Formats: sequence, structure tokens, C-alpha cells
Amino acid sequence: MPAVDSKRTIREVWIFTSPKAGTGAGRGEILRLIELCRADGLTCRRIDNLAELAERVGDADRLPDDVAVVGAGGDGTLALLAGQLPPGSALIPMPMGTENLLARYYKYSRQAEAVLATIRRGDAMKIDAGRANGRLFLVMVTAGFDAEVVRAMHLTRRGHINRFSYARPLWRAIRRYAFPVIDAEMENAAAVSSEKAVIAGSGGDKSSAGASSTTQSIRTSGCWMMAFNLPCYAASLPIEPEANGNDGKLDLINLTYGSVIAGLRYLMSLPGGRHLRRSDVFRFQSTKITWTSLSRVPYQIDGDYAGRLPVQIEVLPGYVTLLRPAE
Repeated sequence: MPAVDSKRTIREVWIFTSPKAGTGAGRGEILRLIELCRADGLTCRRIDNLAELAERVGDADRLPDDVAVVGAGGDGTLALLAGQLPPGSALIPMPMGTENLLARYYKYSRQAEAVLATIRRGDAMKIDAGRANGRLFLVMVTAGFDAEVVRAMHLTRRGHINRFSYARPLWRAIRRYAFPVIDAEMENAAAVSSEKAVIAGSGGDKSSAGASSTTQSIRTSGCWMMAFNLPCYAASLPIEPEANGNDGKLDLINLTYGSVIAGLRYLMSLPGGRHLRRSDVFRFQSTKITWTSLSRVPYQIDGDYAGRLPVQIEVLPGYVTLLRPAE
């Protein structure tokens, strides 16, 4: 858990809602939270769109310390909200999405009483964020097969979704995705694989590097690229279990081989972290990453489709302030 940054006395609460997040279950908790806040003497405002949020924030480079912003939605909603707020704004996740990875990792509840307790007693703590082509993310950014599934979901989505909603986009990706190669270049990077890392020099020749070897530039290529700020992924899959949201670095994992069969093999090796010992899995830490491909490869940010490569990714140390869940 991140160290406590400060104690804040909250007097005003903004509740930002995402009308499409998750299954739509628990929406009554938002109305309940508004009632509880007002009964507790807090000024409470509900904000339902980004235009309204932008108008309320205005040109301020910092919100008052007595204002807390509740993000009622999923991981994509939280990232979008954090990207629109000035740095240092007190943010409280109220999980309403499909996966709610950040909220589950830090043990936030969507129950109105628990959110109010956090507003009243939660200490401020800072965590890192990332930026991909100018867009903020809090958990991870990935390119390849899983991003193609997210893209297909994006194209067909009409309202609330759950995990079963991904069945058709998944089947579509299995039938159509060609697994093109993705090239990654990292700055201020270190190989963290315990036994090996593939580094391509400027001439394209591959060489080996041991654990924690540091260089100004590392290049690697593979068919699945993922960069994590937090050790979280959909369905609680432990793809990069050592990612740390307070170390000022992003954790990149490269799953080299590209096919549905290879993907199943990677999936089967996840229990016990056996995939991390595979000879075709490479791990790095870096502060700045660029992904490119000769093909049209999609990428996704915190579960939302974000576009196609190339993408430039960087870490933003201590960029986001959360109010720690009250015990």
C-alpha cells in the first residue's frame, strides 16, 4: 500500500458517473451516497459528462484540498477522470465497472456507507500513472490479441456489459487475428527476467542480458506486448505480478510467440508464475516505451480501445492522489 501523503478534511464531493460502465448493477448506491453526503453536511454535486466536469474545473491547476471526486464507474472511467482533473485532486473509486481492477487491488467498495467513510476518514496517498499517446492510464496498456478483443467489443457495444459480453468479440479475434509482430523500444530500461532478456542493438543483432542489467535503450519484439503500472489484469490473471504503482517505472512483458495455441500455452502456465520462467517470455522495467508495427495492431488502455500503433508510453510518478479506503 502506498505511503500516506496527507490528511484532508473534505467538505465538498463531486460524483462523476459513467452511464455505460459495467452491468449497471449498484446504481442505486450513487443516489444513496448523495443522500448520505447531504445528510452529513457535505456539499454534493453529481456530474454526468466530461463537458460538465471541464466547466466545473475550469482553468484551475489545482482543486481545493477540501474537495473530493468520486469516480463511479470502471477502470476506464477512473483513468478518464484522473486525466481530466488537475494533479493532486483527491480521487475515490466507486467501482461500477466490469473488472474494477484498481478498486479491487486497493480494496475499495461501491457501498455508499463505505465511500462516505473514505470521504470522512481516508488519508491521501499518491500512486503512479501512465500516459499513452497523451491519454492517462492507471492499470495497464496492452497491444495485440487482447486489444483486438477490446476493439471488437468497442465496435459493437450499445450499453452495459459483463464478462459474457466478450464471448463474441473473443471468438471473432480467434478466427481473424493474424498476430503481427510488435516492436518495442524502451528508454531508461532494465531487464528483470531472472535468467534472460532479448535485446536488439541498433544493428538489429540480438544479445543476452542478465537480471537487472540497465541500459539507456532496449529493443525487443514479440506478438503480445503489455505494460503494467499495477499488477492487475482481467479475470485476476497474474500476468505481471511484480508491477508496483509506486516505483516510478512501468513493467513491460513480452510474450514472443503469436498464435492461438501459443496464447493457450501462456494461459496454462500462469498458475504459480510458471510463464515467467519460459524461454519465450521477456520482462523489463522502463520509464518510456514506444510500440510500433508494420501491421495495423490495436492497443487498449485500462480495458478501453484506444487506437492503433504506434503508441508512445511514459510513466508519471506520483501523478494521482487517492483517498485510502477507511478501515
